[in-house]
Formats: sequence, C-alpha cells, structure tokens
Amino acid sequence: MSVNIFTMEGCPFCEKAKAFLGEIGVPFVEHLVLLGSDAWQQMRAATGSSSLPQILVNDVPIGGYADLIHLEASGELYRRLERTESKPRTTLYDTIILGAGPAGLSAAIYAARKLLKTMVVSQNIGGQVAYYYDLDNYLGFSQMNAPDLVNKFEEHVRKYGIETDIGDEVVAVDLMGPFKRVTMGGGKQYLGKTLIIAMGSRHRPLNVPGEHELIGRGVSYCSTCDAPLYRNCDVAVVGGGNSGLQAVIDLMQIANRIYLVSLTPLNGDQILQDRVKQSNKVEIITEYSPSQILGEKLVEGIEIIPVRTGEPRQIKVDGVFVEIGLMPNSSLFVDTLTTNRGGEVLVDTECRTGVTGVFACGDVTSVPYKQVVVAAGEGAKAALSAYHYLITQR
Repeated sequence: MSVNIFTMEGCPFCEKAKAFLGEIGVPFVEHLVLLGSDAWQQMRAATGSSSLPQILVNDVPIGGYADLIHLEASGELYRRLERTESKPRTTLYDTIILGAGPAGLSAAIYAARKLLKTMVVSQNIGGQVAYYYDLDNYLGFSQMNAPDLVNKFEEHVRKYGIETDIGDEVVAVDLMGPFKRVTMGGGKQYLGKTLIIAMGSRHRPLNVPGEHELIGRGVSYCSTCDAPLYRNCDVAVVGGGNSGLQAVIDLMQIANRIYLVSLTPLNGDQILQDRVKQSNKVEIITEYSPSQILGEKLVEGIEIIPVRTGEPRQIKVDGVFVEIGLMPNSSLFVDTLTTNRGGEVLVDTECRTGVTGVFACGDVTSVPYKQVVVAAGEGAKAALSAYHYLITQR
C-alpha cells in the first residue's frame, strides 16, 4: 500500500490533508511541487489535475482534501488502503447545528423535514429560555412555564429521530473547505457539509451574591418576557443604557414602583431617558452598584453601594431585572467570521455568514430583537438556506 501526496508551500488544504492522514495513521510520501516544475508535470500526468493537493492511493488518484474526507466518511478509503477496518472514523452529516436553544432546535426540525442527515451538539437544551420561569409572549401560549416550553421543543425534535450530542463542549470548529469539522471537549469529531451556528448569547451577569440562586425566582434578564409577572409590585432595574431604560418603560405600565440603578449617569438614548424621567413611578439612582440580591426562596430586595462614598442602601423589591448587556457566544468564530463590535456574527437575510456552507441564526447573530419567537423563525430560515445550498451544489 502506498500513498503519495503532491503539495505546495503555503497551501492550506495541503496542510489539512497531511494532518488528516496523520490523524488516521496513514503513512504517506510528500512531493513538494512548484508551478511548471518537473514535479508539477509529473502530478498533472498522474492525476490529470493542476489543483492542490493531489493524493494517490496505490498510484490511483483520489482527488484533493475534500475527496479524502468524503472517502474516509464513507469507509471507502479503508478499502482502497487495504486495511481491515472499514468503519469510518467520523460520520459525514448534511448539517451540524451548534446549539439547542429555540434557534437551534427550530433549525433541526426544518432540516429533518427536508430529510437532511442532522446532528445537534450543545452543552444544554433550551438556551436562555432555561433561565426563565414563565413566558407570556410566545405565540399560542399564555403565561407558559419556560421549562415546559423547553420540554415541548425537545419532544418535537425527538419525534424526528435527530441525532444529538448534549452535555459536551465544542472546543474547536474548522470552517474552511467543503466539509466543516467540529471537535468536542471529549475528543469526538463531527463532519458536516454545512454548519448552522445557533449558540445564542448570555446575559452579562452582575456576579453578586444571591443572583444565581434566585434566577427565575425574582431575578430576570428579560423585561419583555417577565414584566407582566410583576403587576403592582416594586422592582429594581439594573442598567443605565438603552436596555435598562427600555425595561423601565416596559414596567411603567405594570409595576407599582421602579428603582433604576446605574453604575454611571444614564447613557441611553435621550428620548428613552426623557420618558423614564417623566414617570412618577421611577426613582433613578445613578453611580451605585449592586452588591447583593436579598432573599432566600424569592427575591426580597437588593443592596446597592455608592461608587464614591456613602453607606450601602437596601431596597425592598419583589424583582430585579438585570439589563447590563448581552454577550454572544461567538468566541470560536471571531477570527474566521465577520462580527460587529459587540461580537455578534453578521448574517444576511438568508442567515448566510459569508463563509461557504456556514449559516448562523438566533441571538449569536446581529439580527435585532432577542426574543424566543424571533430566534425560532431565524432557525427555520437557516435550515432552509442550508438545504437550498446543498441541493444547488449537487
């Protein structure tokens, strides 16, 4: 058995092909070529191609890097190598979906309905919805229990028999080339003809005592979702930017008293500031920082401390809305995909990222309005766009 590979310095797919052969334990002989050289002419004569790399198994050309991956995924490579094992090291999926929140699960359902071989990988099910207690704005449900909604999402996906890998972390993603490679923390790898990034975002936390323990029990990160639950209650909103101001405006028609706490002077849009300042329901407290959320089973208050000097202040409230910004889960892609200043992946109206075969949807993207129903719709679009890409490539 002999494997020869023609390569050129600086060719990224040549390096990928060599690395892949090394990973599966296949020895090879490398022939470094220059344009017009004798080795170049030898490669053209042997393979009929001028593209690099070119790989020959037992003097039979098999093509380049993409062909190598495809043959391995089908098990055909091992037959040609005359090796006893025939089971492919990795399965080739039509699409791999990163994330199992509303966007990722919606994408999975639409991909399955298009008969795409689909794999969903995520550390958890539900995304940000898992942090809510009740939702009051999802179409068809009135004051839906958030964990119940997540269970319905999961049951719907199971109905289609979609493969999943839940609980492990994605540590690396290779987006270049015709097949996308996803590497998990446990060492498993998945190959996909397309990739849908639906990893969502996470609310920037206060990181103070009591916050994590009382999430869904008075601590909320979504005024649009949870404001109706605090009718005639006293609440605190933390954040002096547009998100915080908009949360106050959402609550002004519902809550009894609203304390707006900001580390700095208000810095949101003036039109929002004016609306907030005109309400006699709102007390604006600037240059204070939350030090802890008070309460055992439910939120009972918030303690704040002045930035400069002064005594801590405790305010009795039934709810605390944390509105200090979102952090997209895009760290794996900031060097390979175009992102905005906030780290959100830029996509077009068809959820395309600009890298061939790579799509993104939901809160990880620059699409505005971070809502469950918006994410679900974007997930459907991403899957349909991936399907259209696949059928037009054949």
